[in-house]
Amino acid sequence: MADLVWTKQTLGDVLGEDRGFADGTVSVVAHLGEEDLAELRRNEREAALSAFARGARQSRDHRAAQGSAGGNPPPFTAEDLKEGLRAARAALEFEPAGTRSERAETLISGCAFPPATGPDV
Repeated sequence: MADLVWTKQTLGDVLGEDRGFADGTVSVVAHLGEEDLAELRRNEREAALSAFARGARQSRDHRAAQGSAGGNPPPFTAEDLKEGLRAARAALEFEPAGTRSERAETLISGCAFPPATGPDV
């Protein structure tokens, strides 16, 4: 399991969130570590992080739209981060299999990023 301090800081940077994250929330992404990101090719890393942020924000914003109207968006939940992971996986899978880095293949095949499943896909 990756260092939670690093994980929380990285999530804050990627999501532009400065409110902090609960340990239970980050537990869904805590299995990913600094070396996982470092071993992705630059284009893979950028695509995966961008897709992750977009997916997590969309999930949170969808939840906020269904809840009460307020000025600030709600904090990210574990489910929001799972949606981000699904989006990151899709971004990595978009790269043709023969040109993906070994780390991307490992993350996809090792279920580090859950597959997109369910009726909303």
